[in-house]
Amino acid sequence: MQRPRTRLARKEDAKIIEDMIYEWTKGQWPTWQRERVKTILKALEDKNHLILVSEINGEIAGVLHLIFYSDILLGSLNCHVNFLLVKEGCRRKGIGFSLLDEAVKQARRRGANEMHVDTIFEDAAKFYRKYGFIDDGIWLELSLQKEFRKE
Repeated sequence: MQRPRTRLARKEDAKIIEDMIYEWTKGQWPTWQRERVKTILKALEDKNHLILVSEINGEIAGVLHLIFYSDILLGSLNCHVNFLLVKEGCRRKGIGFSLLDEAVKQARRRGANEMHVDTIFEDAAKFYRKYGFIDDGIWLELSLQKEFRKE
């Protein structure tokens, strides 16, 4: 097997990235949520987003989405790994590490101070810890699709 080659995602990769996301969800999301190509294309043109792909034998086997933001508390540029997906049959072959290596290079090049990631999956948490991420707080989420105010 060829070594993974990591590169910036291109417009023509958008449908493949969408298919990978849909495959990862095992089709559990409603059909309308499958239509992400426009969002992916928009992110590809936004300087605050970085989408990387990793190829093996010319086929995309992994994808990483990194979002850059100004952290006014720390007074610096930070970034957040929104997601990192590797196709099921391609895992444990260095693809995730190669995607993170390139993301770290790109973040340093842009002058980012910190990189954050969150996950609900223990295997993913172990992967990130092995890479060098440390546990630092708790990530909470509030859906803005519903009223959730509790008194």
